Amino acid sequence: MPDLTTISAALGSLKAAIDIAKFLRESDLSLEKAELKLKLAELVSALADTKMELVQVQEVLIEKDKRIAALEEAFEMKGTLIRRCDAYYLADAEGTPVGVPYCLRCWENDHKKRQLVYAANDSSNKICTTCGQKFEGHRAREIQPAKMQKNS
Repeated sequence: MPDLTTISAALGSLKAAIDIAKFLRESDLSLEKAELKLKLAELVSALADTKMELVQVQEVLIEKDKRIAALEEAFEMKGTLIRRCDAYYLADAEGTPVGVPYCLRCWENDHKKRQLVYAANDSSNKICTTCGQKFEGHRAREIQPAKMQKNS
């Protein structure tokens, strides 16, 4: 993962490329062709190194932006999820948990809201399709809103 050393190396390569370009601009016409070709090869190499290092820095910045966005989303969701038994649920207007259950492990460890589903081979248990954590079905069941429960 690129860090300050990589950025310093990229800037060093860029400085070397600029110095070579200045040398070529200021040199007189009596320069040998071989020496000119060598300096041009050095210039191309320095620019290529700089480009590769800057691409690595760009990738790190993109990953950091994604991580920041994910953390901001988790922070916004923090107040809207409520734990009940072995799962998290969205809160209704009164602050009561309702709806589908979300994985306890994924929310507490990764701050990711992952819906639990019934296990394919065991309909009495629920499972997180992301982390594989299993939950007893009665401790992570869907909760109907209070209005719907009264009508049932």
